[in-house]
Amino acid sequence: MNPFVLLLRKRLAVFCALLVLTAGMGLLTACRSGPPKDESSAADSRAALSDSETVQQKSLSSLSAEQGRIESDLQTILSSPLHSSNPNDYIIAHQQEYERIVKQGETALNYLLGEFKDGRSEGLRGEVMKAICMELLGDKNNVPEGSYETAQEWYEKFVPLEPRSLPKTDCWEKTQDEVLNFVYTAALNKYDPQKEDTVTIAAPVLYGSETQGTAVRAFATVYVQDFQVIGNTVCERSGAVIPAAISGTLSTDGRTVSCTGYTQAKDGSDWAPSIREFCGAHKDIAEKMIAGYSEDDFQTLMKKNLQYYLQSAGITPAYYSDSIEKVSFSDYLSER
Repeated sequence: MNPFVLLLRKRLAVFCALLVLTAGMGLLTACRSGPPKDESSAADSRAALSDSETVQQKSLSSLSAEQGRIESDLQTILSSPLHSSNPNDYIIAHQQEYERIVKQGETALNYLLGEFKDGRSEGLRGEVMKAICMELLGDKNNVPEGSYETAQEWYEKFVPLEPRSLPKTDCWEKTQDEVLNFVYTAALNKYDPQKEDTVTIAAPVLYGSETQGTAVRAFATVYVQDFQVIGNTVCERSGAVIPAAISGTLSTDGRTVSCTGYTQAKDGSDWAPSIREFCGAHKDIAEKMIAGYSEDDFQTLMKKNLQYYLQSAGITPAYYSDSIEKVSFSDYLSER
């Protein structure tokens, strides 16, 4: 090929490359610079932000220390992720702040309901507050899911349900075994919180007993559970399964036993040794109690005794709630 033509082609190629590069740089500069800035608009935005921060500071300064911490944690939750409109995303991103508010209990609930009452529940703020309130209320929330569109509508429909007063009546069907009846009575006297709105149900497994004259000593593991009735729902509260040695004195007619001592198993690494200690020479009973703690069916007896109490009290619940899920009462009774 002619050297002149070859040189001409090389120069033409270089020229085209420079032309493309120049055009590309110009386009990149234009993209980076964006549209012309409106200085007055930017100033207005900064002023609005400053005003918002001032209002926020005034709001926090007018609150009590506890309310201030709740509001501060709430504002932190609302701060991110800004790309999402789902309140759960904000709660998940700030789980520590969320849990700190929930731990405030009634204080947090009263503050957040007050915010709803004063109309400070727009948009995302209202949705996050509603989520916290619903967790704090638990079974006391009487607003059906799907009956509202906004958090403020939820609040306007909300009327807190309170536990009903519960009569003190029989919590188990009396047996022919007076020692077992004694265990029931002693356990309920020990663990009943004596609240008008709470009933304690016991479900004991008696492993053995000894009688010396009028002195009686029973060895049993007792499952005790507190319940409340809110609306048409039986609500499970605190409970425990506790091995114990229960001492008593037999009445002169031999028909009743009055409690004189109640020794519970200790916690942690002392649990099994403490059972062997209060069982004394009854080593077989001690080992049965230790093994039966995880094997015996306490729940079936608990359900039977709860149902017996409700029937005695004239209460017919529709639902059962254990704070995690709510099921029909019939399903609860049939569950294994």
